Amino acid sequence: MVQGTRKIVWTSFARQSKYAIFLYWNQRNKSTSYSRKLNVLFQESLKQIVKFPESGIESNNSDVRLKIASHFELIYQITTTQIVVLDIWDTRQNPENFPIK
Repeated sequence: MVQGTRKIVWTSFARQSKYAIFLYWNQRNKSTSYSRKLNVLFQESLKQIVKFPESGIESNNSDVRLKIASHFELIYQITTTQIVVLDIWDTRQNPENFPIK
């Protein structure tokens, strides 16, 4: 497959995680500016993943990888036609709750 031709697809769980992260920071900071910065960070990280899908950190599952973006990890799965975003994990959370075992 030619580099950069995979489509980014968000699972509903990943969308909910992203929304919860943005909502938390909006309420904590009383502003949306940090959430907007995070959104740009996530989008830039996904652009890198589309170009170089194998560049993320390998998990125990061979087609699931992790991309570090500041204090967050984008957890994604590689298919032949898509990059499927499975979750966004805030690395400052309890590691026992990490979604990838």
